[in-house]
Amino acid sequence: MRQWLFDVLLHSKKQKSASFEKHECNYRNYIKDRKVGCIRVQNAVSLPFQRYYNELYKNGITIYDKNSQKNKHINVSSNKIADLNKTLRAFFTYCIKEQYTLRNPCLLNNIEIPGNADGNEDDAEEMEGSNIQAFNDKELQTIISNLKYESKQDNTFKVMVMLDIITGLRSGELRGLKKKFVQKYLVKVRNTLKRLKVFDDEENWHYETKLIKPKSNSSIRDVNFPTTFFSVLEKYLKEQEKKWKNNDLEFNDESLLFTTRTCLPIDETNFSRAWKRFLKKNKIDYKKPHSIRDTYATTLVRKGAKIHDVKEMLGHSNITITEKYYLYVFPEDKSKTADLLNDLIKPSKTKSGKSREIKNTVRLCFSIVLQYQQFWCTQPESNWRPSA
Repeated sequence: MRQWLFDVLLHSKKQKSASFEKHECNYRNYIKDRKVGCIRVQNAVSLPFQRYYNELYKNGITIYDKNSQKNKHINVSSNKIADLNKTLRAFFTYCIKEQYTLRNPCLLNNIEIPGNADGNEDDAEEMEGSNIQAFNDKELQTIISNLKYESKQDNTFKVMVMLDIITGLRSGELRGLKKKFVQKYLVKVRNTLKRLKVFDDEENWHYETKLIKPKSNSSIRDVNFPTTFFSVLEKYLKEQEKKWKNNDLEFNDESLLFTTRTCLPIDETNFSRAWKRFLKKNKIDYKKPHSIRDTYATTLVRKGAKIHDVKEMLGHSNITITEKYYLYVFPEDKSKTADLLNDLIKPSKTKSGKSREIKNTVRLCFSIVLQYQQFWCTQPESNWRPSA
């Protein structure tokens, strides 16, 4: 399996860096030097893998943490086991292609991913809202009011957040925007900025921040934004020209739109820290940076946007991903919806209430009769009659 990883996948043109990193992590933590890693490819059947998955789910696993340089015990979720099985399934597919074996023991019709099919009470709480973290109207207005452009200041963070609010870009897409991809009332998503693990050899690696292709073809898209924001962008572009010039650099079409003071790419961790400070300063409960994208999506939904339009603007590969925003409802919206049923449980009127209603109706009819009498008395010779 090591040869498949480092001699085939690592140098494959078709394999994305993030996918290789996931396969390598699964191999290092769950397969290498484990009993399951000693199974001969030619003799591999499903049962040993099934037993291993069951044990992982029940007892967890002890792995070596390179950062702390210590062993630590972790629980293993159903999702992680499914991800591990995906790595093994890909490996055995390669083995069949190379004629090392005739069958794939990790196909899903041979393997049952362990888990609790009935679910727990806590699981139901997590499912509600599908992990969406969106700001309510009051919080959103507070955020926007504190993002006003200020001359003679570094407005990078403010413009980043504001552009994200009105386009819903993913963090990497936002930080990876080049100048040439921001046009009048339009943002072109063509790449994403990501911190990748780069392997020096099989045992050592380092991290690099790189511009890579978006996560899927559907992520390559054009997103329109409100026309009123373009004037802010024009000011910001002039500000960036000065900043790059002060660093003896040219701000051209290939330059990143959002950079540090020294014109370097903005690290995701540093942006998250700035976002946390911003929310704390404005007394807003913390929500992860992805909540800006969630807020963009839920705002479109609440304003009546069509699901297919929302899917295209968010760059989702599958419409079922977009549907979660339509299932997510703000608490105040739920209350309004519940109020629609008030008529069903309206308290019945008492006898005295009905009698009061009859008296009011009689008074109204009597006053109308009086008005007609006054009219006919004041204009006796007129042939005009009120229309029915």
